[in-house]
Amino acid sequence: MPSTSNWLHRLEFEVWQVPGVSRAWRREFADGSYVLVTDPGGYDLPETGGPYSAMALTATDELRELQPLFSTTQDIYRWLRHCQRLTDGKLSPP
Repeated sequence: MPSTSNWLHRLEFEVWQVPGVSRAWRREFADGSYVLVTDPGGYDLPETGGPYSAMALTATDELRELQPLFSTTQDIYRWLRHCQRLTDGKLSPP
């Protein structure tokens, strides 16, 4: 598992997968909406040094926001703080 797991675990992400199809880091918020972080192709966990792709979805799996490319973990963290404002979720610094 890529070392991105350490900071993603601290932000309450879990590995989520559709067997034989894709894997992503997933964090669910109190309202049921969630965020997925993947590699740029969208089908696997990101490599340690990135790049990263992320998307926010509603509790009914409707796309709320897509961020096709982040180059650093700090970029993802800033975006997660933005997503937090859309939900009741809480984030702690990585």
